[in-house]
Order: sequence, then C-alpha cells, then structure tokens
Amino acid sequence: MRQRLGPSTDRQQHDLVCWSLLAAGALLIALAVPLLAGRVYTRDDLGAFHLPVRQFYAEQLQRGEAFDWMPQLFAGFYLTGEGQAGTYHPLHLLLYRCLPLQTAMGCELLASYPFLFAGSWLLLRRWLLQPAAAALGALLATFSGFNLLHFIHPNAVAVVAHIPWLLWASDIVLRDTSRRKIALAQAGIAMLTGSQLLLGYPQYVWLSLLTETAYTTFVLATASPGRKASPGRKPGDAAMRCEDNPRADARGSPERSTAYAKLPRLLIAKLVGLLVGGVQLLPTIDSLLHSTRQSADASFAYSGSLNPLNLIQLVAPYLFSDRVLGGNTHEMGLYAGAVPLVLIAWLATRWRRLGELRPLAWAAVAFGAAALLLAFGGYAPLYRMQTCLPLVGHFRLPCRYIALVHLAAAMLAAIAFTVLVRPSRTQSYCVASGRSETASYGTAATLPLWNEYRALWGLLGVSVLIAVGGILLRHETPIAVWPAVLAGPLLIATAVTLVICTARGARWAPIGLILLAAADLGYYGWSYAVGRYAPFLDEYVAGTISPPGGADRVWATPIDAEQQGQRAGNQLTLAGWRRADGYAGLEPRRRLDYAAPAALRAANVGWLRGDDHWQEVANPLPRVRLVAQAVASDDPARDIERIDLDNAALVDNAHRVGRSITASFLGRSNTPSYETVASDRPGHLTVQTACDAPRLLVVAESYHSGWRAIVDGRPEPVLRVNGDFMGCLLEPGEHCAEFEFRPQSLQFGRLDSLLGLLFVSLMVIGGLRSGRPTVACEE
Repeated sequence: MRQRLGPSTDRQQHDLVCWSLLAAGALLIALAVPLLAGRVYTRDDLGAFHLPVRQFYAEQLQRGEAFDWMPQLFAGFYLTGEGQAGTYHPLHLLLYRCLPLQTAMGCELLASYPFLFAGSWLLLRRWLLQPAAAALGALLATFSGFNLLHFIHPNAVAVVAHIPWLLWASDIVLRDTSRRKIALAQAGIAMLTGSQLLLGYPQYVWLSLLTETAYTTFVLATASPGRKASPGRKPGDAAMRCEDNPRADARGSPERSTAYAKLPRLLIAKLVGLLVGGVQLLPTIDSLLHSTRQSADASFAYSGSLNPLNLIQLVAPYLFSDRVLGGNTHEMGLYAGAVPLVLIAWLATRWRRLGELRPLAWAAVAFGAAALLLAFGGYAPLYRMQTCLPLVGHFRLPCRYIALVHLAAAMLAAIAFTVLVRPSRTQSYCVASGRSETASYGTAATLPLWNEYRALWGLLGVSVLIAVGGILLRHETPIAVWPAVLAGPLLIATAVTLVICTARGARWAPIGLILLAAADLGYYGWSYAVGRYAPFLDEYVAGTISPPGGADRVWATPIDAEQQGQRAGNQLTLAGWRRADGYAGLEPRRRLDYAAPAALRAANVGWLRGDDHWQEVANPLPRVRLVAQAVASDDPARDIERIDLDNAALVDNAHRVGRSITASFLGRSNTPSYETVASDRPGHLTVQTACDAPRLLVVAESYHSGWRAIVDGRPEPVLRVNGDFMGCLLEPGEHCAEFEFRPQSLQFGRLDSLLGLLFVSLMVIGGLRSGRPTVACEE
C-alpha cells in the first residue's frame, strides 16, 4: 500500500502545493486584468488577425447564419479552411454565441492555462509521489516562456494544453488494468485529438503527435514484468486491487508484451480522433492545396530556424534588445526560467541517486535535446528529415519546437524538486517504488558549499561572464541596456541561493523557489504579450487608419516591389471595411497581379494604401454586373490589361482557340440589361437580373470550387472569371441567380465528425458496461 511521508512532511507538501496554486492563480489573474477591466487583447496577431476574424464569427453565430465564408478578406475566403478561428470547436461555438466579443475572446485566451495546469498535474502525479513536485512542474509547464509569449497565438497554446492530458490518457491505456478505465481513456484520447484538430493549427497537432509517440516508446521500453501477489492474500482482497492503489501503475508496470498488446487501442483512438476533427481537417487540407504555401520554395520550411547563439538566453534572458537573435521574440524566446535551469543543474549532480526515476529523467533529457535540435532547423541536420514528409514538410518556423523543450524542462525540474524536498536529511524517498532508502547526500549541510554545489556555481559564473561581456558591448545594436543585462545573473544567483538553502533544510526556501519561478516567468511573458497592448475596443477601432472616402473594398497592403513581403493586419474590417487583400496563415493563391490598375478595378477596389497615405482607384467596377462579351484566357494577369473591362470579362477555358484571345459576343440587344442584388450574406448571394440576350453575370467575389450556382431553380456551372473571381452564363429573360458556398471538404468533414462522435459514444458505452477485473499486485 501507499506509504505516507509522515505528519510533518505531509503538512509541508500541502503547504507547497497551496503556494503553487496561489502562484498559478496570481499569474492567471494578471493575464485576466484587461478582460476584467473591459478591454481587449491586441498584441501582434491578436489585433491583426484573431480579433477581426472573431468579430465576424461572433456576429454570424448570433445571427444564426453560416460563418464558413468571410467576405471581408481576400474579396472573400474560406475562413473555416484557414483554421485559426477554430470555428467548429465546441468551446468557441459556446463562447462566441453566448457572450460579448471582448468577454468571449478573453475567456478563450485564458481557458488554456488552467486546462494545461490540471493536465500537467495529473500526468506528473502519476509518476511522482510528492504532490509539491507535481504542482511545481505543472506551474512551470503551464506558464513557460513559450506558452506566455504565445499568448498572442491562442490556438497554439490551446493545442499544447492538450498534450499532458493525452499523455495521461495514453499512460492509462498502456499501464492500467481496468477495462473500464482503459475504454474511457480511449474515448478521452479520441475526443482530445479531435479537439486539437478542431482548433485549426495543424503544426502544433504534429508536435503533440511526436510527443505522444515518444512517450509511448518510453513506456513500452521501460515496461517490466508485473508483480506477484503476496503470500496469504487473496487476489480479490481490496488491499490487493491495483485500481484501489493510486500509485499502483507507477509501482508495478504491466508486462512488456501486455503493453504492446494495447498499442492497437491507442492507434484506434487516434484514428477516431481524426474522424472527430474531420470538419476542420478536411477544409484545412482544401485551403492548403489552394494557398500560396503550395508554391513556396524549399527555403520556406527553414524560415524561422533558431540560431544556436540563442542558447545564451537561458542564462541571459534580457541581454538582447529584442530578447532574441532573429527579431521574432515570441517565436524564438528560448528562456525557460531561472528556477528550472538551476534545478536541472542541481539534478545533474544527483543523477546517480534518482533510483527508479532515472529512466524517466533520461527520457526527458533525450526528448528535450531532440526537440532543441529540431528547433535549430537549418542550423542542424535533424530537421531535414521532416522537410521530406508530405504536408508537415510545408511547416515553417522550426523554432516552435521550443514548446517541447520547455515541456521537457518542466518535467526535469519536477523530478529535481522531488529529490530536493525530501522527507528528511538522512532519507530519500524512492518515488517510483515507494521505498525509503538511505542517501549518502543526506549530510549536505556538513559539506563545503563549493564542493557540494559546483554545478550551480559554474552556471552562475557563466551568467556573470555573459553579463560582463554584454556591459562591455552595451553600445552595440543587439545588446540591451545594462540593467536588463544584469537581470540574468541576478535571477540565476537568487535561484542558486534558494536551491542551496532548500537542500540544507530551510523550510522557507522551497516557497521562495515557487514564488521566484512564478514571478520570473510571469514578468517575462506578461510584459511582452499583454502589457500595454490592451485598449478598449472602441478606442482600438477608432485608431484604425481608414480611407477618406466610401468604397466597397480597399487594398491595404503596400504593393511596391520592395514591400511585397509585408502584410497589413485586418483591423480595417473592425471598422466595417472589406479588403481585396488580407492577412492570414493560409493566404489564397491569386492569378492576377494587383499592381496593375485593371486588376484592382476588376476586384472592386476603391482605395489603395500607399506607403503613408491612401490613394483612390479610378473607376472601380461594380461588385455584381452583366457583360455581353466573354474572352477566353489562359493568362489573366496579362490579358486583363488588353480587354475593355467595362463590357467584357475573362473566362477560363471558354471559347478557347489555341492560345490566343478570342472574343465571344454573347448577344446584342438595344434593351439595357439590369442586375439587382436581392440578398447578400456571407456565403450566400442572390441576384435578380433581366436581359434580352445571353449575358455573363460577373461577381467580384473570390472563386472557389465550393461555390454552387442555381439559376431559376436549376444548377449552373460556376465559371472562373477575370482570373480570381466567379460568374455564370445567363439566357435571355428575367432570372434569379443564387450563389451558395457549399464546399465538399466541409460536407464530408461534417460526416466524418459525426461518424467519429458515434465511435466515441460506443467507446464510452462499452467502458461503462465493462466489468472491473481484480488484478493482484504487490503490497
């Protein structure tokens, strides 16, 4: 049975857990201050993408209308396929349907952190008997530098928050003996995987899959024959039932053959999870295949590689003026905190005394090292293997593997804290086995400080040397001011002092470590990702630089050749403007060159953003119009300058003769035609027309194969018009032409999700109806 640590030790563990919870709560409140004050989060992508997109999403939900097609960006684009709005995630559907925009978005941003803390706690408690160590590890994993810097990428943090839960559920499937628990854990894995996919950030789902694979490999590699029942005990005795022992899975792993036999359960659960997330996964693949990323060269995958010199951040987080080398602070912020770093250094000096926790520690080291090498991207050969894979080979920013580095660091720090806060100075508690063993390092208080803590002093020395070099070079461009340079050694020195005091028996020192870890990481992330970037929504919208006149659409990105890589944020849509361009992760591929005035006219663009001013576009064409002349073209970017756009339009593969342009007069009439927009909603357009001769109905809405046209109740082909837009042919007479966005990827995705939910229901029902077999284990 589980051994108790003793009354005094139990009380100390309880106090340390409370301090960790208080620290986590304080950090969460600090992040929530803008929300509580009625403000909105606008730092970087929060204001440039997530807030404008979520405003549209919330409005559509509250109207009870479709939200898959967003007309305000790229002259209309597949919002669900782009993914980062997570439009079909149940939490998003609930929040944005029921709450005001600011409140819903704030709750979405904050919800990931308590969810991640709870999952990390459960996972670490499955391995560590000391609750204080599990609580500190959960604190470090939840508020790591990566997770707080990426507060501006809510979907990324949300996907990462699922990882500890998935590992915990996988551990139950592989090592538990109760059929009921295993079946419910399978259902949990399926739902968690589906939830990750529904959040619409496939790159982080890939990181999660790698982590789950590594963890499964570790569990299989370390599985050992199960323990036998003690003599004189019946297998059915309550004391002998493994499920009644909270730590039975850590004390007695199943036989390796049994663990391997359970692998299909994991694979089935993951496949069902793919089905659950189908309503997001299939549209994302659809958008990827029609995005500019398909034409990216090989160097695209290596963009955002972490320069190895950024390892300096570990001991000098504020040495550089941007905190990182590379200029992209939130992506390349490697700093894991002073407390985890010092705890890991201290753990290295106690490595041989870890007992049965040593395999777990080795696994965390290997996993963290591999993740770091992958984060180096083009600077190390390991990342090249990923670039050879389909789909995932298109991911950029290898530095995002830092998320896994910080997860491994939190695990190692928790193991170190387990050994550091031991029951007594003369005994260490063998966490995995539940046995007490005499430890030779229990007389730390009698040893010289230098000999006992050489690794810590060495770490501090490196930090001081780097700070001295930074002060000497403080006038150079990448180096920050001297107070920021000195922050590194001060933090390391404080952490070293607290670790030494804890090792030598000071009961207040572990509390100091917890508070220092929270304050250090909290300021590091909060000052960058939240800080001054939380205005009131009205103020933020009023500060948007809008065109001076009215227009249906604008082009807000500078189109000068020297600035083609720049993308303006989508804040203009908050003020009611529509854009023919936009900012998104999966930008739709275009055929026209929008540096040409004719392309801007065809796109219904009224204003063009220059370097520092707006300029009016002459004679923009109406968004909906009838033309009498269709011109076949295989190069619309070239041919759009050669036709009379007022009376003609380019049509793909229509009336083609060789490679030349052939004009086709659809019909001549002295009676003017007319068109009237009867209904214009996102993803649905109804036009009333009348003409005495055949005409081409041109709609300046982005072409997508998911559009369907119904004219007077009969389906008609949707043509690609003017390279990037759509239209259909009309016969003489009065017509009602209806365009509706119904992509097959979304329809099949919905069916997949329903099928996946059906399988999950069967898993749950099967788990609840399963018996609970008794498995004997050693007391």
